[in-house]
Amino acid sequence: MREEIRPPLLSRMPNWTWVTIDIVVAVFFAAAFVGLATSRNTSAPETIDYAAALATSLPIAVRRFWPRAVFAIVLIGGLGMRAFLIPHADPLCLPLALYTLAARRNALLALLAAVAVGGQGVVELPLTANVRDQLGLVVAILVASWAVGTAVRQRRLYTERLAVHAEDRARAEAVEERLRIARELHDVIGHSLGTIAVQAGVAGHLGKTQDMSRTLASIEETSRSALRETRRLLGVLREDDETELTPAPGLADLETLVERTRAAGLEVGLAINGKVEGEMELTVYRIVQEALTNVLKHAEARHVRVWIERQEGGLIVEVTDDGTRGQARPYGHGLTGLRERVHIFGGEFEAGARPLRGFRVMARLPL
Repeated sequence: MREEIRPPLLSRMPNWTWVTIDIVVAVFFAAAFVGLATSRNTSAPETIDYAAALATSLPIAVRRFWPRAVFAIVLIGGLGMRAFLIPHADPLCLPLALYTLAARRNALLALLAAVAVGGQGVVELPLTANVRDQLGLVVAILVASWAVGTAVRQRRLYTERLAVHAEDRARAEAVEERLRIARELHDVIGHSLGTIAVQAGVAGHLGKTQDMSRTLASIEETSRSALRETRRLLGVLREDDETELTPAPGLADLETLVERTRAAGLEVGLAINGKVEGEMELTVYRIVQEALTNVLKHAEARHVRVWIERQEGGLIVEVTDDGTRGQARPYGHGLTGLRERVHIFGGEFEAGARPLRGFRVMARLPL
């Protein structure tokens, strides 16, 4: 059973919860500031004191919706806090508004404005040690609020970009996998149907029952082999992890491939010198398979030579024929797919007509 991936606890809280918390905080600060304005004035409090107390605190309730407007109002309200706060600057609401703004956008200028407003409420002449300590405390609180908000904003941007990058990468991998499966299906179905078509044509001109039976038996084996490989490829697309997949064809299956091609009336010589392991085995098999398919379909050849040799610098795979239509051979999806396969391994691929007659397909794969 797969473990469910859930976002952090704070991310799962609905927006109305955070808004409710902001409203409670704003009301609490408003009551506290109004109380301080009343108690710190020996005479009757002035209207501007109450206005400053409310302007500094109440906008916090909507800081998530209009961060710039809230910061501006709280900043202006901070200018009137000097009369009843100790130290004479707002160390709570203004830093909170600055944090909210910095978490949404670049707020360096807002930091400078907040430091200026906070500093004017603290600075007194002469600059005593107590005044310097208060100024340092206010500046430190504001800078810390700005720094935390900036870090949160950068973290959000990083997470968003990471998600976009992961989505693009997953899409690219899906496209690459579809292309790989398309190449596999092309190689399997193209070769098998081409062989079947040639064998069926031959069977139609055979008069001997024994030769016809042998040709039809080859058609049956080719069809079954194509079905097995098609099922293997389609099994990759299934979501069931327990699906049993048949192994991919390799060098050991080349002899069977050659026999099927010979049954179609083409004389094939196979020479293998060296061993290959891993995914490159499938690539070698597909190169030979596609080359033989093209010979059957287009070359009008009688002889084909398949040569595979492992050298010190790499693996050489070469398929040549003596067909009469080498110059007119088409470069279809098959050869394009082979070129892509070889380039995945960092190899070289060549395909073209031979000088006198026939066609040559050559791949050099680094080991």
